[in-house]
Amino acid sequence: MPVEPIVMDGAVHVPECLRVLTVGDGDLSYSRSLLEKDNWTDLDVNGAASMDLTATTYDSLTSLVDKYAMAASNIEALTTTSAPFINVNVRHEVDATNLSSFANALHFDRIVFHHPHTGVEDVHRHRRLLSHFFHAALQVLNPHGFIYVTLARDQPDRWEILSRASAASLTCLMQSVWTPPKGYTRKRHQSDKSFHHVLLHGAKLQQESTLFRFGRGVASSSILPPPSAAPRGPPVVVSLGNPEWEFACDECGGKRFATLQGHKTHMRMVHELNLKRKRPDSTFSCAACHGREFADEEALTQHRLAKHGKDSTIRPDWHQSHPKRMSLMPNEANVCAICRDSFESQADLDGHWTTLQPILVEKVPCGTCSKTFEDHRALRQHQNFCTKE
Repeated sequence: MPVEPIVMDGAVHVPECLRVLTVGDGDLSYSRSLLEKDNWTDLDVNGAASMDLTATTYDSLTSLVDKYAMAASNIEALTTTSAPFINVNVRHEVDATNLSSFANALHFDRIVFHHPHTGVEDVHRHRRLLSHFFHAALQVLNPHGFIYVTLARDQPDRWEILSRASAASLTCLMQSVWTPPKGYTRKRHQSDKSFHHVLLHGAKLQQESTLFRFGRGVASSSILPPPSAAPRGPPVVVSLGNPEWEFACDECGGKRFATLQGHKTHMRMVHELNLKRKRPDSTFSCAACHGREFADEEALTQHRLAKHGKDSTIRPDWHQSHPKRMSLMPNEANVCAICRDSFESQADLDGHWTTLQPILVEKVPCGTCSKTFEDHRALRQHQNFCTKE
């Protein structure tokens, strides 16, 4: 049986054999990265001689292989490894909010959940997901073990990860910008597409993620301040094509461009012709998207063409209905004991558990071409422009 790690005088003492559980690992690319000892650094395992890894996915094996191109290769690498320092067990259909199947096993020294997401943009849904994950993880975590979670961009503030962890009696022991291990790819739950990179002003950018380490006990004095309390300056933009981003606009607080031409176009359109500035007395909003605002009329027009086109009734994915949530009131009857959200009825309280899992989708084909889509909304958007070739 491994010896549990103990924190003394700020130092983390780890067991000789570290028991690690990964949950919601998409195509298992992160778990596969742990086959290389160099990728153990983030888990604070200095001194660990070996690892007992339990790698899990929410999807079934069949769904996993069908959805992700690299899943089969990652599974084979994990299950056939001959590395003497790691033992791997791969399990499927494991819900990160219900880890009771591990209750009778040896508990884990590290539990890792990178980029949790339910498949829709719903802030209340993700706050509940974090609360229920923390609750489930604590049931199978060693007394001196750690829980690791990574979130992208502004998710830590919006999803209230620090307050959700605190409500679960967890202390944030560390938070820092995360550099993913080589080979790891962030996958969307519903497809093999990655959302790790985005386009901004024609350049491909890497989204910044924050790694959090939680544990029971007293916080360390070296903890970084929460994102909301940290001083905020101009956003730092990293270009994969031009890391230096040498072309900046001083009038826009240091807004930077990947090319000289992009900088010239910006100066001409914004500061000379004033074409891209939002007029203070004008509001350009889309009624179909709950009043989402745009900088100018042209941006609103382009949005309507791209998102609604011929079908003006298409709603964003976050428009979907979910159990009615009420502001928390003392002694309220329909309150979840874990996430502390309150609901109008017992039925809504019971139903909120179903919103914690990723949405299962069935691909739907386009009647005009051979393309398939993960939901009817995406199909309808495609049909705005699809023509027979």
